[in-house]
Amino acid sequence: MKILHTADWHLGVNLYNESLEMDHNLFLDWLTNVCIPETKPDVIIISGDVFDKANPSIYARKQYYQFLANLVNLGIQKIIITAGNHDSPAMLEAPKELLAQLNILVVGSATQNHEELLIQILDKTDKNPIAIIAAVPYLRDQDVRFSQADEHEEMREEALKKGLNKYFLDVAISSSKYRNSGIPIICMGHLYATGVSMSDSERPIQIGNLGNIGADCFPKEYFSYVALGHIHKAQKVEGANHIWYSGSPIALSFSEWDQQKYFRLISIEGSTVESTEIKIPQFRKLIRIKGSFAEVKFKIREIKDTALLPSLLDIEIIEQKYNASLGRDIAQWVEELAKSMKNEICIANYRYIFTDMPKPLSSLGNIKSIEELKPEDVFKNRLDNNFINEEDKKQCFNAFNQILELVHLEEQI
Repeated sequence: MKILHTADWHLGVNLYNESLEMDHNLFLDWLTNVCIPETKPDVIIISGDVFDKANPSIYARKQYYQFLANLVNLGIQKIIITAGNHDSPAMLEAPKELLAQLNILVVGSATQNHEELLIQILDKTDKNPIAIIAAVPYLRDQDVRFSQADEHEEMREEALKKGLNKYFLDVAISSSKYRNSGIPIICMGHLYATGVSMSDSERPIQIGNLGNIGADCFPKEYFSYVALGHIHKAQKVEGANHIWYSGSPIALSFSEWDQQKYFRLISIEGSTVESTEIKIPQFRKLIRIKGSFAEVKFKIREIKDTALLPSLLDIEIIEQKYNASLGRDIAQWVEELAKSMKNEICIANYRYIFTDMPKPLSSLGNIKSIEELKPEDVFKNRLDNNFINEEDKKQCFNAFNQILELVHLEEQI
């Protein structure tokens, strides 16, 4: 039995204002026509964030459903999809009954009946389970704890962590009858775990990542393998070889420019479970270039791109002396490059600064474009430039993250 673990596709995502539609098209084509025929998985699991937005674009939905349609004739026993914090549970589950007829099982929302999350993977006789998939979606605050009107922030953080740990413990208890019979339990999850490396493209979850949990939430005696999503860099959690983030299949931010992307292929022989990495081809390079205007021009001329898609560039031009006409000159240069090198490069973002100018109150204003800023960056910068002590600053920032989480929830309704 082989299971392909993937997550964090983020169909419909833009990098600055550049669509990554073609990147996803090439990835899905490779997955369907190369990876699956070569590795021959029996099951595919997608641990959340299928889409980048709760209300995805038409082309993102088309990519998703076309991929699922293409799987029907590839001999996959089951496809199991859980919702992430970017997904709308209602939107994912809307065609649930129809997809189930094609052995595509979707779990959008958490349930308190944990046995409903347990999916049997049967042997060739369709009688005996070889493995159990515990399909746990992204757990929201209201899924794992009960608020108290007078609780302090520290109490709230602790209650959230305890709630997450208890939920997965209850899932483990619900699956004990299978585990005691020697049947491996593969647990899916979408969360932030302690000590992992993040990039710029993961949206903070569980109110500013306060709900991070450790490897002790997924002990080996309960779960043979834990298939996580949310973090875009492939990695294991706290050195535990059975707890893995598969990572995103394509780079979603310039902080991921040098990351090799992977799937995890889980192999099951009896009660023995092992996993190996499968490299995903790079369809496009992300390049950051920094220097004076003249240096940037030279570096771009030296780019030699062998990828299928034009390289995306993030450019920071640094000049010492103020030049009022520099912005106009750069804009004209970018426009000319877009025509002359359209098959080699695409400038996704550029900015320029002058080192001999006094820094404004907000240092964000001269080093980042509006498209790059996150709401939490702007609010943190506002706090940093006011006379607020560290304790009050923490309280304000946590309150802001609560509001931000509510806004994201309203987007999904």
